[in-house]
Amino acid sequence: MNLNNPSLLLQTALSIFARFAGVGLNFAVAFIITRNLPVGEAGMIFMLMTLVTGVSLFSRLGLEQWIVRDVAGLPEETLHSAQAAHLRSAYKLLALSSVVFIGLWLLSSQLLKSVLFDGEIHIGLLWIAALGIFCFNLVMIHSAFMKAAHKVTESLLIQNALPAVSMLLMTGVFWAIFTQNQNYLWIYITSLALAGAVSFLWVRPWWGELRFQPALHSARAVLEKSLPLAPVSFFAFLMLWTDTLMTGALMNNEDVALYTVAARLAFVSGFFLGALDATFYPRLLKIHKQDPDRLKTLFWQASGLVLLILGAVTFVLALLGSHLLAFFGTVYIQAAWALSLLLLAQLVRGLSLTFSFMFIIQERVKILNTLLFLALLVNIAANLFLIPQYGIEGAASATLLANLALTGGVVLLFFHQRLLGHYN
Repeated sequence: MNLNNPSLLLQTALSIFARFAGVGLNFAVAFIITRNLPVGEAGMIFMLMTLVTGVSLFSRLGLEQWIVRDVAGLPEETLHSAQAAHLRSAYKLLALSSVVFIGLWLLSSQLLKSVLFDGEIHIGLLWIAALGIFCFNLVMIHSAFMKAAHKVTESLLIQNALPAVSMLLMTGVFWAIFTQNQNYLWIYITSLALAGAVSFLWVRPWWGELRFQPALHSARAVLEKSLPLAPVSFFAFLMLWTDTLMTGALMNNEDVALYTVAARLAFVSGFFLGALDATFYPRLLKIHKQDPDRLKTLFWQASGLVLLILGAVTFVLALLGSHLLAFFGTVYIQAAWALSLLLLAQLVRGLSLTFSFMFIIQERVKILNTLLFLALLVNIAANLFLIPQYGIEGAASATLLANLALTGGVVLLFFHQRLLGHYN
């Protein structure tokens, strides 16, 4: 691996810095929640955050992947107007799909209340939370668009720092009533509305084109292009989302809080992984289209950096695990073993990152989707067996088993399919 590539290293460093800003801010949010709410109520707001994030992901129907894939490689001569046309097309589908999923949320609200919140959440607050789907979608679409426009640092700040800053701001404004009568739930939803509105500021250079540039595709045409790419995002998130949901369904709000704090700490390595994703994927796409002779070299440089960075982060976090958990409250130290398992799972998952990119770049997404689906089945089956016996450690073990199956399959088929075989 050539570490004397200043462009690659600088972009990676900036991405990690932006990701770290998001990490710190999100931990500040989690610290306020765990230090000021009983464990059961902390579990409720963590579960709501997971639900809003997950349902929003499904409602986007692969739009982020479509934007990054199609916008990142646009020719320079029509770049600005073409980018705006793609974003306007994305807005059309996003509005329609968000309405559909908000409706489904409202129809299933009583079931969600009884199964995932132990019947303790106020139903009116659960209805209001449906609005968070559209607000969070705006944040994520603008983040994906900035990533596609090769503005990686801005993309990461929108995705990670902006929602956390909004939550901290709204918590400060309503601090006097934050802990009373589940007010923290509507404060969270209001913060998403603020984040969604503010995210438009990052696309200000395209405002003129967005007003006058017609959409490049109809909502149906965008759906036909984005939907095949959706499972790449769905299954990756589902493997952690499934653990949280099944912990909530099979155990209680307190266990959800313990598992969520461990998962958030493990996600520190996931934040690094996201920074590497945002750095390497658009670059690999562009080089694949414009300078394919350099692709093989860049691929192995990127793979080496993933192993080096994630390995170091995993080692440090595992070493400090109990101390980090104690930061949220002594009761959370009992999640130390679950944290170690989740950190290992994140490392295993991260090792498949660049290999997965090549399936997407070479339009062999069906193979990748099949592997993701099989890994999800492993995760669900393992959760059903392990959570009743081992609790949150069982949920973490299920994630590890699923990631082992996924990464093993991706790497094995990468070499079997010879995805780098025709590059110099």
